[in-house]
Amino acid sequence: MAGGRWQKHSQYPSSPTLINPIWVGVGFGILSISLLLYAIVQLTPNPVTLISLLLLCLVGPAAGMLGVMDGVAIRRSAYILLVAAVGLAFGVIMLSGAGASPLWPALLLPISAALLIMPGLPGAGLAAAIWLAYGAVSLIGPAGGLHLAADWLLRGAQINLIVLLIERILSAQHGLQQRTLAREHALHRFLDVSNHLRVTSTIQQALEEVATAVQQAGDFDCVALCLVEAGQSQVVVAIGASGRRLAAVEGLRFAASEFQQRMERGRTMGATAVEVETLPFRSLRGELHLILPLHTQEQPMRGVISVSVAREQRVILEEALPLLELLANQAAAALDNADLYTTLDLRVQQATADLERSSDDLRRARDQAEVLYKIARLLSVTLDEEQLLTQSLHLIAAHIGAQRGGMMLLDPSSGRLVYRTSLGQAQTSGTAWVERGQGLAGWVMEQRQAAIIPDTTRDPRWQVRSKYDTQARAVLAVPIMLEQEALGVLLLIHDQVGHFTPEHAQLATAAASQAAAALAKAQLYRYISEQSHHLGIVARQREEEASTLLAMLRSIGDGVVVSDRNGTIQIINPAAEAILGITAEAFRGRPISELPGVPAQLSAADAESRLQKFAVAERTVRSHYADVIASNGEILGGVVVYHDMTREEIADRLKTELMATASHELRTPMTSIRGFVDMLMLGTFGEVSATQREPLRVIKNNVVRLVVLIDELLDMSRVEAGEARLRREELDLAEVLRDVIAVLTSQFREREIELHVDFQEGLPHVVADRQRIEQIAVNLIGNACKYTPRGGTVWIGMHNGNGELRVDVRDTGVGISEEAKSHIFTPFYRADNPLRDEVGGTGLGLSITQRLVELHGGRIWFESEVNAGSTFSFVLPIKPEDA
Repeated sequence: MAGGRWQKHSQYPSSPTLINPIWVGVGFGILSISLLLYAIVQLTPNPVTLISLLLLCLVGPAAGMLGVMDGVAIRRSAYILLVAAVGLAFGVIMLSGAGASPLWPALLLPISAALLIMPGLPGAGLAAAIWLAYGAVSLIGPAGGLHLAADWLLRGAQINLIVLLIERILSAQHGLQQRTLAREHALHRFLDVSNHLRVTSTIQQALEEVATAVQQAGDFDCVALCLVEAGQSQVVVAIGASGRRLAAVEGLRFAASEFQQRMERGRTMGATAVEVETLPFRSLRGELHLILPLHTQEQPMRGVISVSVAREQRVILEEALPLLELLANQAAAALDNADLYTTLDLRVQQATADLERSSDDLRRARDQAEVLYKIARLLSVTLDEEQLLTQSLHLIAAHIGAQRGGMMLLDPSSGRLVYRTSLGQAQTSGTAWVERGQGLAGWVMEQRQAAIIPDTTRDPRWQVRSKYDTQARAVLAVPIMLEQEALGVLLLIHDQVGHFTPEHAQLATAAASQAAAALAKAQLYRYISEQSHHLGIVARQREEEASTLLAMLRSIGDGVVVSDRNGTIQIINPAAEAILGITAEAFRGRPISELPGVPAQLSAADAESRLQKFAVAERTVRSHYADVIASNGEILGGVVVYHDMTREEIADRLKTELMATASHELRTPMTSIRGFVDMLMLGTFGEVSATQREPLRVIKNNVVRLVVLIDELLDMSRVEAGEARLRREELDLAEVLRDVIAVLTSQFREREIELHVDFQEGLPHVVADRQRIEQIAVNLIGNACKYTPRGGTVWIGMHNGNGELRVDVRDTGVGISEEAKSHIFTPFYRADNPLRDEVGGTGLGLSITQRLVELHGGRIWFESEVNAGSTFSFVLPIKPEDA
């Protein structure tokens, strides 16, 4: 509402503001003045009409404002009289000839009133009836008593509808005001309850206070407060409407799960409240119920508050929910306080009874507390284990009156109980340790409880281990416990029988526990100190290692760039700056993928993308990217190494050019020499004797070997320079291999080597250079023959597999060592083996073979074992239409 009076309780959830009395009065006044002006200007006024209009102007606004204002002492009969006066004024105006006023057809107000009074189809029917009736009367005509009577009745019906609507609004507003006042009263009641609960010590009184406050919060149909104990719920307080106690409900018992089941099926409201359909003790039709659990520190659900209300009054329940939850919290706190009061009261009573029963016990307890305090204060100022144990033993022995004693701790390495400190050790035992499970100390260690021996001569647990043990008559042994772990045994001895009492054992046990805690703290301090020292050493070592690595990175000739796990550049060494032509300041903190030679997608990079070759300015650079992986497999970052290959590229090019030039220059004289030697051996220049023929044969063989070397050098230079050209044609690979085998058969026969050929039938053709394929076959099969001792075996096989033709050349030769395997395809490399000098060669055959296979789009590899033989395999792609 507009005024301060109507805003007082707006903090509570409620319906929207219903009506503003000022605007109601203004509306009535405007309507009345409009009729008055219309009568004066448009109609022929007469005294009766003017008097009626004047009455309407005065009474109309007063009736509207008095009807909706709150706090005005007006009776319902007076309000009805005022409204009747308004209706009478309207009737007089109509009878005096103002019935044709254009203000009357404004039927929206009564039609709206009908819809608000009777929602749904009935209200719509009533509105339609008003509209049709008015239309029918309007069609009758302006004259006639019937017309005037009907018109008068319709005007009265419309006014009554509006009056009824205002009455409904007033009733709703009155109910809202009543609920607001009730909540205000309940809030004051809540404060009173909170104050009362602070001083309430009995559970029943506290629950009655809370239940009464809940009932006053909304005048509910039923409020019940139940306590849960041992799986059973009992109704402690039940209050019905108007605050009456429900004696028939109070005292009812049922399973606590009844509430739990209903709460699981119900609908949550607010923080903890649950709306349910029924209660274990109440299930009336047309009602809904709210359950508020009472959570205490001792139990998850110590009890519940149930509130029952009619379904059509659910809004009252929602409005009161915050207050109900506060009251539920107060009830739970009251239960905690009551339990605490009860517990404290019992303890006070018990303490008082104990005090009255024996003042000596109190004095002994005080003395024991003083001793424990001294021990605790002493133990808190030292972290030295030996000093801690020694001082503890002396304090305990002095208070109990022990003459000798000792503290034994369990040695983890040997499993024995070892004396760490003693009082009169020479008289205690002849040895410094006791086996676990042996004697009194072993029994206490195993049982983890104190033991009192009044007379050692009658207890077999006391074992005499030296002449001093025979002097002992009374013994007290308690375990040194740290939580549930037994650390050792405290042993106290006296020469008088029955010296030790249960009170001594209790004090010794408590003191031993304090000593155990202090000992654990001292051991922890020692461990932390050792670990701190160790970590300091490790940190210094790591710092030195980091400095060393950084210095190495700065000094090496290759460029190195390091990134973190997010791919952000952290380190760029000077060599990388020089090779890439960048500065570390400009690129530090940027993604490493922005650098050349780094895969764009680091996580999905394959081996080929991690190793790249590219050009920067006039440099040829090779980069290799790798992940930095921890021992657990976690990727910590990445590193890329840049190697400047410019000089190597120039050297390779010069080497290739030199080999090509030298080969060309050597081939011409070698051809001439070979030709002249052949002519000499054929007798072209005269007869050659047997003595002359042998040197000529040696010259011819060496010339042939030199020509082969020159051809290999030329092939190598062409391949490396990229000048090797393939004259591809469709080939039957099996036929080519058979031709090569036929040429080399004499070599196998000469070395007495068995040759086995196994070719799959119906193999498809390949598209390749016949001369180069023959060169590949000659190199592989010839090597198998050369490096296989006499009497060995060579197998040559070929088959179709996965769209490729595979050729295998397997021998029983000398094999290849592990250290030579990684260099076998390197130019000019010859593996060390027994047949190396006998076979001879340049070391270019396999290198050229690998390059030729790759030029054909194939692959070559080998498997070998020393003295067991080797298998060289290569594959060539099949002609597409035959694949």
